[in-house]
Amino acid sequence: MNEAVPSVVAIDIGTHKVSVLIGKVHAPDNIQVIGMATARNRGMNKGKIVSLDKVITAIKNAVQEAEDMAECRVHSAWISIPSAELKSFYASGRTPIENSEHTITTSEVVRALELAKASHLTSDHYLVSAVPLGFELDDSAEWVQNPIRMSAHSMIGHYQLMMLPISTMQNLDRALKGANIGVEKMVVSCLATAEASLLKDEKEYGACLVDIGAGTTNIAVYLDGRLALTHTLQRGGEHVTRDIAAVLQTTTEEAERIKLLYGCVDLKVVKPDHMIQFQGIDGPQTISRIELAEIIIARYEEILTQVHQELQRNGAIHGLYHGVVLTGDASQIEGMVNLARHMLGVSAHLGNPPVQVYAEEQNQAALRRSQYATAAGLLMFSQSDTQDTIVESTDPEKMSIFKRVGRAWSALNNQLKSIF
Repeated sequence: MNEAVPSVVAIDIGTHKVSVLIGKVHAPDNIQVIGMATARNRGMNKGKIVSLDKVITAIKNAVQEAEDMAECRVHSAWISIPSAELKSFYASGRTPIENSEHTITTSEVVRALELAKASHLTSDHYLVSAVPLGFELDDSAEWVQNPIRMSAHSMIGHYQLMMLPISTMQNLDRALKGANIGVEKMVVSCLATAEASLLKDEKEYGACLVDIGAGTTNIAVYLDGRLALTHTLQRGGEHVTRDIAAVLQTTTEEAERIKLLYGCVDLKVVKPDHMIQFQGIDGPQTISRIELAEIIIARYEEILTQVHQELQRNGAIHGLYHGVVLTGDASQIEGMVNLARHMLGVSAHLGNPPVQVYAEEQNQAALRRSQYATAAGLLMFSQSDTQDTIVESTDPEKMSIFKRVGRAWSALNNQLKSIF
């Protein structure tokens, strides 16, 4: 690798896989992937580490394959933080501006964050991200994005805080050390995925990223270019696989195989006479594709119902002018876009592959697969202004955020009244 061109490495640690991208940074919006790989991760279940050794093996395998392709060695990387146990909520901190000129400095901004954290942090949780939503000067209804050097007598900092159990962070740190990988920076996986999958206009005018992975489904709502809500559901693609295995009395491996080959969540596109052969526990079996689809649809409807309830409970569903963007391996199943539109009542489409991250022609198609979306987002995150997020479900106080973050939410009902 030509060391004259800056490089960056991204490692996404998921429930079923570890994905690695090695990129040359020609410009912040021009990152060429020269090494890429995925490895099966057998050390996690439902987004949690259950076997440290197996996670270390998965990281090593993926890194080594990417290294061989890029003809380099990886010593440190940007890391996505699995969000199965993520706690996320809105918080604010008010501080006076006490210097003689009443000029806001970095000290006041830090103090506002410390005050916002104070009432939420617990001894068994670690603050992994504090996304600044805006700063309120002298109780003004209009927030500013960068208050440094501005004048005011008081300032309120508004944040989306994200926390994880300290034990989770310790286990992740041990896994990376065991794989001999240093950490450039850690980013919550849903933030990295959103960086790769959402367009700027979608973030500005209101969109919800629904990332359906193997063990969890992550929700991230953006408005006015800022994160307004995150939430994690303990449901994902592996639950669909288990449903199939249980109903058809087959192994999880066989259930996964027929799900990937024949899975569908739209009965309108399934031919009534389409039959599927599979290996059951008691021998060869046959099932119609319609019956298989009905098993799968039941679980996806449960997931999307929970997504809708979370968005409705926070009033967010009314502000999604650019609808829902679907990403994650489990969202790629046939008919998913139509099912999401029907269940959520808003427009929906699959995530947009980032044009800023690209590879040579023979690797471009593989790079565009959903399994690399979070890692691609990490590469972009490393070069963007978004990385000023500080290094976390639902406190009723955070509902006021939707009224204040952007004017596009002006039509929301009375449940979004400000508490300030």
